[in-house]
Amino acid sequence: MTRPANGLGSNGNLINVQLNLFNIAMSPTKDLFHYNIEIFSSKDTSPPIALKKRIFKEIHAKFATSLDGVGPVFDGDKTVYCHKELAPLEGTVEVESFKLPPRKEEFKYILMAVEKPKWRTSDIFHALFGPQGPTMRNKSESDQTGLLNTSRRAMQALNVAIRYLLAVDCPSTSRAFFPDQAPSLSIGGGVLLRRGYITHMRLGNTTNWNPPPDNLFLAMDMTCAAFLDASPQSNPANTLTDLCCKILNVAPTRLYALREDEYRKLHKVLRRFKIDIKRGDSDKGITKSIDHLTLTNSQNEMFETDEGRTSVEAFFLKNWGKRLHYPNLPNVVTMGSGKKTVYPMELCSIRKGQRYILKLGSDQQSSALKFQTIKPAGRFQQIMVARQHVMNSDHEKLLAAYGIRIGKEFVAAQARVLPPPVVEYSANLRIPVRDGQWNIAKPNLQFITPKVLKSWAVVVCTGAPLQDDPIMNFLRALRSKLIQLGVQVAEAPPPIIRLQPPGQNAQVKEALERAGKTAWQNFQKAPPQLFLCITDERSFLYNSIKVEGDNFASRGVTTQCMVLKHVKTPKDQYLSNLALKINLKIGGLNHCLKELGAACSNVPTMIVGADLTHNNLSAKMKPSIAALVGSLDWTMLKYAPAVGVQPLLEPSDEDGRPRSQEPIQLFRTLLTELLEKWEKNNPGPKFPRKMIIFRDGVSDGEFTQVLESEFKAAKAAVEKIAGAPDQCKITYIVCVKNHRLRMSPDPQCQDRSGNAPAGTVLDHRIGDPFLFDFFAQTQAGLQGTSRPTRYVVLKDGSNSSADDLQKIIQTISSGFQRATRSVGLATPAYYADIVASRAKMWLNADDDGASTVVSTASGRDQTADERAHDLEMYQNRIQSMMARLQSLDQQMWWI
Repeated sequence: MTRPANGLGSNGNLINVQLNLFNIAMSPTKDLFHYNIEIFSSKDTSPPIALKKRIFKEIHAKFATSLDGVGPVFDGDKTVYCHKELAPLEGTVEVESFKLPPRKEEFKYILMAVEKPKWRTSDIFHALFGPQGPTMRNKSESDQTGLLNTSRRAMQALNVAIRYLLAVDCPSTSRAFFPDQAPSLSIGGGVLLRRGYITHMRLGNTTNWNPPPDNLFLAMDMTCAAFLDASPQSNPANTLTDLCCKILNVAPTRLYALREDEYRKLHKVLRRFKIDIKRGDSDKGITKSIDHLTLTNSQNEMFETDEGRTSVEAFFLKNWGKRLHYPNLPNVVTMGSGKKTVYPMELCSIRKGQRYILKLGSDQQSSALKFQTIKPAGRFQQIMVARQHVMNSDHEKLLAAYGIRIGKEFVAAQARVLPPPVVEYSANLRIPVRDGQWNIAKPNLQFITPKVLKSWAVVVCTGAPLQDDPIMNFLRALRSKLIQLGVQVAEAPPPIIRLQPPGQNAQVKEALERAGKTAWQNFQKAPPQLFLCITDERSFLYNSIKVEGDNFASRGVTTQCMVLKHVKTPKDQYLSNLALKINLKIGGLNHCLKELGAACSNVPTMIVGADLTHNNLSAKMKPSIAALVGSLDWTMLKYAPAVGVQPLLEPSDEDGRPRSQEPIQLFRTLLTELLEKWEKNNPGPKFPRKMIIFRDGVSDGEFTQVLESEFKAAKAAVEKIAGAPDQCKITYIVCVKNHRLRMSPDPQCQDRSGNAPAGTVLDHRIGDPFLFDFFAQTQAGLQGTSRPTRYVVLKDGSNSSADDLQKIIQTISSGFQRATRSVGLATPAYYADIVASRAKMWLNADDDGASTVVSTASGRDQTADERAHDLEMYQNRIQSMMARLQSLDQQMWWI
């Protein structure tokens, strides 16, 4: 929906912020020509994308000589744009190859003009000025759509022009580029973190409808990616041997006799990475991809030649004249041309700039987090340095030819800080939220709805030494904290059960069984409500504990994990956080927000969060998981979940991988289930008169598709319960986290972390010209630069103003029940994401039945029948688990 007349907020105190945007001045009279390009080698094969970039660099230079020194630009795949018409449309260029002997290889290119090959830069004005702009006003919907599509194509061309020189000579992805001079950090295990930058054009809102437009910006932000830790090619340390030592953290001599686990680790990391193989320093060498390492060395690895049987060491001495200095190292087996070739490791160097895509270990993740954590002032300083360095005179010359000039200063804007909400606890005790947080350490403060903990048990899931005494000390402190906050706790201590043997995945189920039986006996046959599980930090047992614990849900049991180091030295803050979760899991509610009802016009309201988590990136591609949560009562803070699975689409891309689809197909079914639960919890009205849906995980290009499907489904669910779809006014809001907008407030406006204060809202200047949207940073800054969430109102049956919706979001972000601070995403959307992640554990659980009922073929090799069979098995697994959990509908077991 477009921004209504009351679609810009006014509440709150104004603050000045800088945005990571640069103004773009645009000449409206430049032409843009669009071509598709095909590139072929001398063998009529298409080169890989990395080589295409090098080939097109020569094509660019070839045309530049006849086009005022500025040539066409390339998106890295098959699309070419130029500021002038190109001729001729066919030709050849030579690029130095990585083959022996070194030589230049000829490549042929063919440019083909698209159906509508020409636009003008002024075509962007259709999108810049919005629906009330001079070119869009009084146009039919179909005409507006056509003009917008023309604008988007022109913007795509200019985006490619901006990115072309930035990414041509450094590692890059479809969105980011990683300059060699940018900061980097080795984090161990052969992994190098490199800082990079993302650039893209974005539009703002405006009331100035006369050219030139003042609402076209270049967004530039920092990013980070993992690469293989390869030294520059000229560095003597840039050898495959050196990298293997980094991966295993061993001396080179340890490579002479690899253990099986070390060999597997190297194979997992190195497979398919590219290496250069050289005879000597003056040799340009050849490039190959690693298949695997051999368990034998160059002395022992034997093979047949025309002259008889020989070793790898002897072969390279005779044929390459290369005496190996380290013949005891493993050999490298490479891929290529349908055959595999063996090379000594010492002749191989790792190619720089190769992305590392495996999951980082816990220590690596900690190092990566520190490397990425930069406060706003530092972040904006580094962005400015990068802007000045990469957008040099050559870049400015190219952009001028395409009709754009990028400003040299950050865009300034005014944001607003909304009044903080007030949280309420038992006995009408109210606490104002300050700086996005509040303190429950006050005496006499108790939960708004505390529950009774009658029967519980402790399960020790760590293999580390831990005696009963420190556990009992911790439990006494926890019991005292729970009682202080109003929870009644049985006097008898809970039994302590240990995994036998400790730290084993397979023993979790058996230990929980024993815990349940022992608690039932110790607490006078009262069914256990809670298993407290003591684990190591980032324990590999966590998923097993949650999945097996959920299997006990039909008996009324929930699980709560505790980290060993906190059990040994219990602190008051940790005990408070634990108490928050325990009260929720046994059916209580910690605090409420009285302002939320007034913000929703004091009519019966249901607030819904929705998320779709995709699971199709692993070798065995599982279906997507749809999760909805809905509020159950007048507080709008107690939620119940509904979960389903969604099939992937049939394969359509080149590698035959099934594709995910974004609209939730089960939206009507899941929402109906939540409406039925709402009816059971509200004896008066049978259905809510108002519903606000917060949908997470939707990109800009999917707005229309998702809205048409899910809003229609929501109306159908309401009609089924209420008898007519208009009985409940529905507001549908998308929460967008994956954007690159950041704020750096003036020093006098900052919080302690250097970020904008919690409750900061931004909608002037930066909102979309065609949408009702705004940015809200509801959380307080902790470390680094806070990310606001973009809220896009796609439908609003209540005709709410921007101030109304911003107040609801500001308030409900303080309703996250397991914390005493506001969160950065509307609470129901946050909850839906948590539920979807929990259901993902169920699908990925390595239970005994999974390997027998699900087909063993990988995702791209599966037939349609195998995918249908697997989908049915996964659906049954989810339905079975949700049936077990039905008895816990009044308990937020997933929190």
